[in-house]
Amino acid sequence: MSFTVDYNQVSQFEEWKKGEYEVTVVGYESKKASTGSSMVTMTYEVRDDVNQPSNKGQKINYDNFVATKNSMWRFQALSKAAGVPEGTKFDSIDEWAKTMQNKNVRVVVGLRDHEGRSFPQVNSFKESEVGKPETEVNISSDDVPF
Repeated sequence: MSFTVDYNQVSQFEEWKKGEYEVTVVGYESKKASTGSSMVTMTYEVRDDVNQPSNKGQKINYDNFVATKNSMWRFQALSKAAGVPEGTKFDSIDEWAKTMQNKNVRVVVGLRDHEGRSFPQVNSFKESEVGKPETEVNISSDDVPF
């Protein structure tokens, strides 16, 4: 792949600020916590179609949901913010994590210091105040192979 150097395309990562961000759940990874409990690590993307304090399009990584009796409130909080109906039953945290994908929620972000740098940390969840992104998809019959 060839390219031409263009300084106008240089972007710097913005420093994270404490605040509320409209995000979309864009990924997860299932693993074991250091205690041996099942855990899901969520990834969010700050929506770029919404007016935000900063960091549009950047990801918030490493939000851990550890499946223990004392931490199930986090599963409940994200479920409520994402609009999962009361009484919905999940057979596993993987099933729950899959259901959360592409959900739009509002997160309250604090900062966590690690090795001299600040990283976003999701402290709580709220329902989205703006709803789904408005996207228009135009597909013609020439765009599909069948």
